[in-house]
Amino acid sequence: MDDLPLILAAPLMAVMLWTDLRHMRISNRLVGAVAALGIGCAFAGLMPDLGARLIAGGVVFAIGIALFTLGMMGGGDVKMLAVLVPLVPPQELPAFTMLLAATMLSGALLLAGVRRAVGGPDSAWVSLRMRGRYPLGVSIAAAAMILPLGI
Repeated sequence: MDDLPLILAAPLMAVMLWTDLRHMRISNRLVGAVAALGIGCAFAGLMPDLGARLIAGGVVFAIGIALFTLGMMGGGDVKMLAVLVPLVPPQELPAFTMLLAATMLSGALLLAGVRRAVGGPDSAWVSLRMRGRYPLGVSIAAAAMILPLGI
């Protein structure tokens, strides 16, 4: 089952979704937990195409660093994508990319509406206070949890 690493990561993705929406932060501990899960899956033989997965993660990291340098992406988002992409089977990377784009678009539209309705400078939820910024961890987590469902 190629998607088992992503299925095992689902609880960590749920935590990331919540904390990034609430605090606009992806903790290094959470990134480390996903990385540790990936290492465990590799040792358990759940990622037979490990070389391709690691190359994909490296490419994502390099692109992410460039986007971070330009101020277009947060550091936690870059680190999380770099450790999460190796959990995605290489043949499913195009589907993951499309899901990520779809969840970014739908998430941004939804967040804009929620910000108008209940957001503002007094909101306890950082993502509702910070106009012009989007908690990308929400979309990363959603795409990672949806992909194994085959939707």
